[in-house]
Amino acid sequence: MPQDLSAQQRIINLLQNFRGTDPLKELFWSELNYDRQNAPIPRIDWNQRNISNTADDPLLFATGGENSDFHLIYTRLDSERLLLTAERPIISRLLRDYPNALFIFSNREQTDWHFVNPKYDEEHPEKRRLYRRITIGRSEKLRTASERIALLDAESLDSPLEIQNRHDEAFDVEAVTNEFFKSYQSVFQRLQTDLTNQTNDNQWAHDFALQFLNRCMFLYFIQRKGWLGDDTEFLKTFWDSYRTTNQRVDSFVEHWLNVMFFEAFNNKFHGGHRQFPDEIRRALASAPFLNGGLFTENDLDNRHEFQICDASFESIFNFLEGYNFTIAEDSPLDQEVAVDPEMIGKVYESLVNVSEETDERGDAGIFYTPRTEIDLMCRLALVDNLTNHLGEEHKSALYETILAFDPDDKMAAD
Repeated sequence: MPQDLSAQQRIINLLQNFRGTDPLKELFWSELNYDRQNAPIPRIDWNQRNISNTADDPLLFATGGENSDFHLIYTRLDSERLLLTAERPIISRLLRDYPNALFIFSNREQTDWHFVNPKYDEEHPEKRRLYRRITIGRSEKLRTASERIALLDAESLDSPLEIQNRHDEAFDVEAVTNEFFKSYQSVFQRLQTDLTNQTNDNQWAHDFALQFLNRCMFLYFIQRKGWLGDDTEFLKTFWDSYRTTNQRVDSFVEHWLNVMFFEAFNNKFHGGHRQFPDEIRRALASAPFLNGGLFTENDLDNRHEFQICDASFESIFNFLEGYNFTIAEDSPLDQEVAVDPEMIGKVYESLVNVSEETDERGDAGIFYTPRTEIDLMCRLALVDNLTNHLGEEHKSALYETILAFDPDDKMAAD
């Protein structure tokens, strides 16, 4: 076990300084036991205009398996940002020659990276490809990424199918979601128990704990947007400022966090609160007005006298800091191995039941519908609507066009 921990720490250290191909090669050649290659892949017969001018020639830099039949291919995009629209056609073209592969992309400066695992969706009748990606970059948390990448170790794996299966397992988004939810439940139950002990009101403690944790989780999506002083780690800055400015013990939630919740997000930050350093006040003054109810002070906030102490908040903070949050919601063909905004709906649906004896979600009409299912339902509804206007004889063509997700499907539909 100490050896495994040491290996993962070495991977984290590499990912923290991931710039250029040297750490990329060290990661896969030394840490993950792939065979060394260094073969540029010429694009002589790549005729698509959307491929030819968007990236450098791909580099086959490593292989796996006894016959070197699993391929690791790196491509540097000619753009400041990582663009999925540039990555998809490159992967689609490379898969013709390299069907078992991991595709790695960076931006032009090689500061932001995507590790992309293309996987056929066996449950889909057309067997469309899912593009599942791990993001490495300047503002990304690395714990989940390092854990999933460590699973790619090719030592003792002989066939390309074994390696491909290992990669499919490492990029399993559902596994990350389940891990996050189990940890969330544990944090939730500890907070609920603490609040119940303070108030002797288990029902209120349940509802308030759910509301408080959802508020904290939503902060991670807000800061990823850069809406808090352009600081993508604002909550860490906020918490560190509290701990280093000689504040009254156990006053963080009441005098710091609640100001952000109920003034900066729900009203206009009036500029007082001299307990905040100047840079914090400036960030709160520029915070977005979120008129969705989540940050509205309500009966749950005022029904009881209670306290969330600093130690309790720190356990919540440490839990959330361990995960990478993405503001890019999954599409039917793209999934990021991270916590996305849909997670708020998932935990709400799972924990909103108000009694230990019965589950009242059905009675309340509360069931979370994943974004991908909504996307598909909307497309099918659009097909039906257009068929009604254009005629039944066009329905097949409409299905092909509106349900085209993959670049090859779109090209064929056009």
